[in-house]
Amino acid sequence: MRLRAAPVDPSTLPADLGVDWSRWSDGKAYRLKKKKDFPNVNPGLARTACEQAAIEMGKVARTVRDKMIPEKLIWVQFADAEIHEGEPCPRCGSRRILRLHGGFGRCPQCKAQLLLADPIPQDDAEEGAAQAEPDDAKQRQKFIDRLHGLTRVHLDLQRQTTETDYYNGYGEQEGLPVFVIAEFDHVPDQELASDNFPERLTWLGTVPASRLEGLVDWHDLAARPESDWDLVLN
Repeated sequence: MRLRAAPVDPSTLPADLGVDWSRWSDGKAYRLKKKKDFPNVNPGLARTACEQAAIEMGKVARTVRDKMIPEKLIWVQFADAEIHEGEPCPRCGSRRILRLHGGFGRCPQCKAQLLLADPIPQDDAEEGAAQAEPDDAKQRQKFIDRLHGLTRVHLDLQRQTTETDYYNGYGEQEGLPVFVIAEFDHVPDQELASDNFPERLTWLGTVPASRLEGLVDWHDLAARPESDWDLVLN
């Protein structure tokens, strides 16, 4: 007669359940089994441990129970960051994201692996990517107001097209560091400066530093002298 093993008391296990979650952190989707890949505990506890381990690794993880055997199996997938659909890459600012499947994408410019969340609702647009507005003047003013709400803004030119100059860098919002991504109208032979940026600003987004832990060296950014930046707004 084969006896069923008694569940493990979660209070006797470390926060990560004693599992090396980094084994599955390469961006692929994995199906993990109770008692084989994680202890004999509720799969919900394993999901929580996995997602917390991802944060400690400077990553994010999406976990779900297996629909067929939810009491034993979970699916996990790690990524470098999570963004809402329509947001740019938080690592390099590229707005071209390749969708690999329903909830996972990759930035072709810096190769960052990204979890894709649902688009931000219109009511929450101020906290994320901009939503289209019929009045271009109002839209531009919204981004100008957003930029004026930041302090210690330092931006570098990343790339240019015949229509747009793409910048990214860092700033502070209510005393907390944020990654800043901005787009300006490209004007040939006109250097972007503090006196003309409002009339050229077309889009601006911010990402809290906490969402980029492990991806961006904030100490290194803050240590760079102002002369090394293409645009400084205090």
